[in-house]
Amino acid sequence: MMMAISREEMLEEARRGLKAAYVERDRLLTHTVGTIGDLDKSANLFYERLAEWYGIYFPELKISEPEKYCKIILMFDKKNLEKTTLAEIVGEEKAQEIIERAKRSIGADFAEEELRHVRAVAEEVINLYALRGKIEEYQGKLAKEMAPNLCHLVEPALAAKLIAQAGSLKKLANMPASTVQLLGAEKALFKHLRTGTLPPKYGIIFQHPMIGNAPLAHRGKLARALATKLAIAAKADAFSHRFIADKLKADFEKRAKEISTLSKERKVKPGQQQVRPRFQQRQGGDRPQGQFGQGQRSQQGQGFQRREGGQPPRWKRFRR
Repeated sequence: MMMAISREEMLEEARRGLKAAYVERDRLLTHTVGTIGDLDKSANLFYERLAEWYGIYFPELKISEPEKYCKIILMFDKKNLEKTTLAEIVGEEKAQEIIERAKRSIGADFAEEELRHVRAVAEEVINLYALRGKIEEYQGKLAKEMAPNLCHLVEPALAAKLIAQAGSLKKLANMPASTVQLLGAEKALFKHLRTGTLPPKYGIIFQHPMIGNAPLAHRGKLARALATKLAIAAKADAFSHRFIADKLKADFEKRAKEISTLSKERKVKPGQQQVRPRFQQRQGGDRPQGQFGQGQRSQQGQGFQRREGGQPPRWKRFRR
């Protein structure tokens, strides 16, 4: 006969389970990924507002890097053009260009109080980017500590995103390679299942430079090869704790080299006649090889050919 479990014992068991869940460092990594994403959104939002606000004062200032733009706002004044400090931020040539544009600027003049408020926002934007850098550094350190094999295969930031998307390192380790390949592309996958659109070939592993910079025809194969190695690396990090990433990375690079050297043309076997494309252009002509224009079809088994005058053959005519 089974012994009854008291309420206190059940609560104690639940407390032990919650404590074990809070001790896992996967949650810390997940929060770093979310925090970096929130900081990016906030910094970009403030930067867009700042660019429009400061554009009233100096619309000719065009800098692609937000941090340098904010630093220029903190030290630059159209009334007191000083080149030395400006050159330390953007370089000698760009500093001279900014000064020349400031002399011919059509922007409105701001009072000192107005500039002070704009510069306060610029300083906060710089602080947001500095905070993001610190958290990203902490995220890389934590990811290398938890998943050294994953971080050797891909960048620590991408490894952290994979773990956060899966929910934990153990959940990622229990996933098949096909699921790892599509992590982050759930919306596109469900749309494919619901409406029949083309299925996705990769998720957030597209951020890997070898996949993002590859030709479009090779990205799916590269994503499949990388996802296979990531699934093995996650299992090693979660269970065996052995470092096997050197061999995995070498195998992936070898496979990537094989994919990149594949010929795009169809290989013809000995004794087999090569089939020309249907729409291959003639030499010196504008019409394609396939005769699909002017009421005619191809003669190679693509139906009957119309005679002169547009009449079909006699056996195709309607008989009463």
